[in-house]
Amino acid sequence: MKDINPTKRLIRGNNVFNLAIIDNINFKEVSFRFGNIYDVIRGTSHATLRMVFQSILPILTNETPEPVRELNVDTQLFGMTSGMHTMQAKIDQTFEKLLNFQMDINGNISYNKNLDVEIIEKEILSKCEFGCLIPPPNIVILTPTGSPNDDNEIFHATQMYKEEFLLNDDEYLDICADEAIFRRLIKSRTQWEKIRPILGGGISLKICLINKKSTGINIGRGGSSDTNLYKKKNINIEDITAGPINENICIRVWYFYYEYFAMWKSHLIGIRIGNYKLQQDSLTAFALLFPAAGKNNYITSVAHFLSILKKFPKLEEKLQYCTSINLARKGHYPAFDEALEMRGVGYIKQNIIGKVVDQENLTLQIQATQEERKRIDTLLNEFLDPYNYDRNDRKVNNRIDPLWKLIENLVEIFQMDNYTDHELFKKNPPSQLTPEGLKKLSSAYNEGLKRIKDVYCQEVIKTERINTKGRHHLEIVKTDIRSVKSSQK
Repeated sequence: MKDINPTKRLIRGNNVFNLAIIDNINFKEVSFRFGNIYDVIRGTSHATLRMVFQSILPILTNETPEPVRELNVDTQLFGMTSGMHTMQAKIDQTFEKLLNFQMDINGNISYNKNLDVEIIEKEILSKCEFGCLIPPPNIVILTPTGSPNDDNEIFHATQMYKEEFLLNDDEYLDICADEAIFRRLIKSRTQWEKIRPILGGGISLKICLINKKSTGINIGRGGSSDTNLYKKKNINIEDITAGPINENICIRVWYFYYEYFAMWKSHLIGIRIGNYKLQQDSLTAFALLFPAAGKNNYITSVAHFLSILKKFPKLEEKLQYCTSINLARKGHYPAFDEALEMRGVGYIKQNIIGKVVDQENLTLQIQATQEERKRIDTLLNEFLDPYNYDRNDRKVNNRIDPLWKLIENLVEIFQMDNYTDHELFKKNPPSQLTPEGLKKLSSAYNEGLKRIKDVYCQEVIKTERINTKGRHHLEIVKTDIRSVKSSQK
């Protein structure tokens, strides 16, 4: 196994985009060492798994020197864009079309209830432009390196890529990682400035602000439908949100979440359909919600990431073609870090056998799995369409009845003066649904913009002295969703 050389599988060319991806892979011993199992911790092995996704692009990828934009305090990186406003309008139009409101001669409104999540998503997708239309990439699992918790090992991993990709001193290394490793890559740029870290797109899947932070209402899948119903059954939503602070608190809070939901959902859609512009528009929009949720590391990482994209137009041009990874079929592309989990971490863990706590043994087995993968892929590609055998549909339970029950309850609540008397709030009173809570929620977005701009000026372009005071302050009170669920049982 020591003679295995995975670099032989790398393809070369002036139109090949090498996207390096690294992540942590760890194993635990199958059994405890001698002694009491409650006193002895099982041994573990950690390594930095290194992979590369090589995409053939219709443009030259190795032009040097690359153009570089200068960044300053006036550079527009954060907040709502025209593209995000357009996407929100598409989501509004989708719900209005599918709900199909009808009014009889008595003024009573009826609407379509034969809707579920899949129908809504399919309609939204029909209004979006698909990307990542290039062939699936060449995937190579490279020689791993040491623990990803060590800054020196992360830098060593980048130097290994430099040698394997045959990069000269003027060429950049585009390397993707999760948020924790991304911050270590930013540090590594002080030793090698040609490193261009890319933040794994799966952050929107792991940080759903709508579900984890609230002022008393836990947003579910009905967060959009019931708002649109209320917009039709009552007065204009703009009149409601502009009213006195102590009026219509429920609908006003819910409308904020409706807007936040559109940002988060748009980013997820952008990933799945490979639309770079949609991904970036939605990320620049919902990144302002991280401060309100206390996601301080993500504030810093997103500020660095968006700055890198803005500074290097050639990198943006490459990502237009492969902003997600084309592994399965059109419209179901995973983000970079998700693709690594699917085709790297998961694959290796399934194929490594025996004692892996020994670091050298682990390294050799990771290399050996690449040989096994090559043989399997050759066999499958010979007899099967690669788009078919890679397909992995996830069945979603039909929750249309409880969904519409929730929606009808909320529409009732929106029209009540004493909304806390509703049965929905009996077990879990919404302690934050108050004028003060609404005021904090309404100001959270602008406060987030101010805080992320401070981080940008202090830690990215470094025009201001670093001041971390107040970064951990939360405008919105956290709701422990686990305690809410347990109390409902």
